[in-house]
Amino acid sequence: MLVVTNTIKVKEGHGHSIAERFASANGVQAMPGFVRMEVWHGSVKEGAEELKITTVWENEEAFQGWTSSDAFRKSHRGAGGNEAILGATLDKYQLLVSRTPENPN
Repeated sequence: MLVVTNTIKVKEGHGHSIAERFASANGVQAMPGFVRMEVWHGSVKEGAEELKITTVWENEEAFQGWTSSDAFRKSHRGAGGNEAILGATLDKYQLLVSRTPENPN
């Protein structure tokens, strides 16, 4: 299991509007090996908001398939020209431990 986080720093007041882009179907949900996507909104710090977009993949190959796809290029078209975006970083994590609630029965 692979988790990819895209942390996007945006100007204060723009977090929710940028997050809306991720709510519409953009092709990622149809990619082989895609498990889920979540968009997290952080608190305002020093006039900026932080969005953390997490995607969960079955493996690295599935994620690479997404980033090399036409759907990826289409969904990211014009994102670099958005003046509300102050910067972004991409990180990858391999799942080592997962816990779920214990079943009391």
